[in-house]
Amino acid sequence: MRSSNRRPGRPCLLTPERADAIERASAVGANTVLAAEAAGVSRATLARWIARGRAAAEAREDGEPADPRDDPYVDLCRRVELARARMATRALARVLQAGAGSLVLEERVRTFTDPVTGLDVEERQVRYLRPDWRAAAWWLARVFPEHYGPNAKSWEQVLDEFDAQEFHEERDRAESTELAGLAERLQLALAQTTPDTPAAELSAPHPSPAA
Repeated sequence: MRSSNRRPGRPCLLTPERADAIERASAVGANTVLAAEAAGVSRATLARWIARGRAAAEAREDGEPADPRDDPYVDLCRRVELARARMATRALARVLQAGAGSLVLEERVRTFTDPVTGLDVEERQVRYLRPDWRAAAWWLARVFPEHYGPNAKSWEQVLDEFDAQEFHEERDRAESTELAGLAERLQLALAQTTPDTPAAELSAPHPSPAA
């Protein structure tokens, strides 16, 4: 008979307070180390939590039965991914605004009474950041690295590679056609040298007359 005085298991370190702290840190772009420190756990522990949540979420998407013990980790994983996605989207929007010159630096609202009409007028003054092409270039280099990244090829290089590829393909097609014609001519030559009369129908040699 098992004893009823069993020691309780180790409590889960993933408390709601820690999950909130990790989400807040992720929302401002903190990496795994800083997010773990904000929650008071090690980086390895946080990495295990996220990995467990991601694996459990993928298993559920594949139709496997859900284990309630994985719920806190699945929830944490989704909250972190959503927070980081929103942060990245906001940062990207600011980069594009900086490139277009639509990033607001200062905004003032002034209210005064029109001396002619006597009505209250609200005047809004907005000061924008000057357009910076480097912000747009940074975005292009990371979203379209094959075209605008440090290893991107010029238009002339792309055309040269295309021409070279077309040349090789055309040469391969020509060689294939030439080989096919050579094989056909070889078959015709072999057919012409093959005797049409079976060996059994060849006339036997006449015996020599007796002396």
